Amino acid sequence: MNLRQTPVRSLPGVGPSKETELAALGIHTVNDLLHAFPYRYEDRRVKPLAAWQDGERITVRATVAGEATVRWRGSKSMLSAKLRVDGQNTIFATWFSQHYLKPKMTDGRIVTVTGKWNEQKRLLAVSETSFDAAERVRVGVPFLPVYHASKSFSSRQLHQLILKALDLYANELPELLPFALSQKYRLWSHRDAVRAMHQPTSAEDLRQARRRLVFEEFLLFQMQLHWFREHRAQPLGHHKEISDAAVERFRQALPAQLTDAQMKACEEILADLRAPKMMARLLQGDVGSGKTWVALFACYAAYTAGYQAALMAPTEILAEQHYREAVRVLSPLGVEVRLLTGSTGVKDRRTALSGLASGDVHLIVGTHALLTDDVAFSRLGLVVTDEQHRFGVSQRSVLRAKGESPDVLMLSATPIPRTLALAVYGDVDVSVLNEVPRGRQPIETIAFSMNHEDDAIRLVRRALAKGQQAYIVAPTIEESETMEMAAVTDIFERLQDKLAGYSVALLHGKMSAREKDDIMRRFRDCETQVLVATTVIEVGIDVPNATVMVIYNAERFGLAQLHQLRGRVGRGAEASTCVLLTEVHNETAKARIETMVSTQDGFVIAEKDLELRGPGEFLGVRQSGLPQFAVGDLVRDYKIMTVAREEATAMLQSDAFWLSPAYEPLRKAIEQLPEQAFYRD
Repeated sequence: MNLRQTPVRSLPGVGPSKETELAALGIHTVNDLLHAFPYRYEDRRVKPLAAWQDGERITVRATVAGEATVRWRGSKSMLSAKLRVDGQNTIFATWFSQHYLKPKMTDGRIVTVTGKWNEQKRLLAVSETSFDAAERVRVGVPFLPVYHASKSFSSRQLHQLILKALDLYANELPELLPFALSQKYRLWSHRDAVRAMHQPTSAEDLRQARRRLVFEEFLLFQMQLHWFREHRAQPLGHHKEISDAAVERFRQALPAQLTDAQMKACEEILADLRAPKMMARLLQGDVGSGKTWVALFACYAAYTAGYQAALMAPTEILAEQHYREAVRVLSPLGVEVRLLTGSTGVKDRRTALSGLASGDVHLIVGTHALLTDDVAFSRLGLVVTDEQHRFGVSQRSVLRAKGESPDVLMLSATPIPRTLALAVYGDVDVSVLNEVPRGRQPIETIAFSMNHEDDAIRLVRRALAKGQQAYIVAPTIEESETMEMAAVTDIFERLQDKLAGYSVALLHGKMSAREKDDIMRRFRDCETQVLVATTVIEVGIDVPNATVMVIYNAERFGLAQLHQLRGRVGRGAEASTCVLLTEVHNETAKARIETMVSTQDGFVIAEKDLELRGPGEFLGVRQSGLPQFAVGDLVRDYKIMTVAREEATAMLQSDAFWLSPAYEPLRKAIEQLPEQAFYRD
């Protein structure tokens, strides 16, 4: 039986409605369902209070001590109760928007709860509650899988359906790896690994299951990379005639001198454009390193050779930002630049499309609007994608298909640890910007404890009094969008009082794209002085007037994310400050905060992130900007990627791989794979 062709509706209990809900989660077949792996696990092993770690998600069997109370704030409720654990210790527990549990929270009632522990406050923020002593299906498992789900199809429902699919179809899962390779690395079978991912009975089960699946996933990825490299070696693309004088004209047109790193990147791009093969280059630069000017250099070089260029950004506000800079730098050099987004008016859109088709428009800057069928070029020779990981493979392919083998330049603001560079980018050319542009002021980073919030707000008021602006960043609480929104709203409401007299705006991920763009525009144009936001600003607008950032509960963010957030300030001539408000009670969190205070080098931070997270860490936030995998994580699993690269290269160069029946399942699997590497479409 081919599970890739077996629809999910073949499972008992899956009718048209559930089939639609699963399709919204990207699950169409039984194979999709069985490989919809958890993104984290709740550790349900009951431990004594003395073993609890701050910030840890724990499960505990406790006794309600006294009467529970409910407090309301508008339409939101908070249920509070004392719980007695280990027979004698008392802790506090809170439930958000679960006031209906109060009648059950009677004195002396035994309850099993799971939540996040705050050691300083001796407080458990409860996410799951059971009053039934006989319920052991989910409470009794040592590691509870948590899946990406939706409002209409919960993680619990998905888990139950997957268990049903395992009972019916697990034996039909094919084995891709040859026996000799599995033996060489002592890998579990694919079937056993899939089952253990959904039904782990121990930490060792999880380790072995992940190890097998990560190796398989990385091996297929590396085989695709190998084939892509061979394909790129062919003389595809167009040799572009670009004079040295044109390069010098671009340098003279800039308002400031290029850094040595920018000059080197420009020279590497120039060599690619002049070569007869298609350029596929990743421009990797730390926040504020000047990637835009290098990208505009590539666009200008293509223009001088008689080609058009397209620069695509993921949001309208970023596209507008690039457009304004392109007009400022390139228009005096004769480059006709146009903007095309979903908000472009009918008349301006018609003019832009006409100019592209005739060749009168030399550079088009835009969003997904560039992908529509009516966008046609006269001679597209260069495609630039900013924050390229935010575009799908098919989207980038559509833009490239509008030209004849155009050169491709991809921009990424995520520093990659040097230990990962060879394994991940060994088959694509990489340029690195590791210098800060001249004149850019360093960002002073300060760590305060959460009870010194007023000191941080005083720094904000001081900057506002000088006519400057500030970001306030709220953490993601739990995994609930609703709770995240509640947290940032709570901070927003408090700060409106603390920052009375200034315009304070709220921004979070539940808003529509248009709402977010409007709020960010007002902040950019100084109509708003303070922006209270979640991490939606992690990759965002360039506001040189913003000089202060305050990050609440900074210990809850990963190092890479903190660094990206900090990069929103320090973009002008004025000195800037980033304040980290923290509740640090464990060594890993303390090391993260100390790293942020001690360095602004994104590459040093990336290496430290790798060191702190380590290959053995099960849970953790994926580092944005890297290729995403179903199971593998390039930070913690980099050693497996290195081994997979060596095996893939050796196999594809051997006759046995192409001829032996033992490799036939692997050969077929590679042929069926979609292109998943973010730079290879």
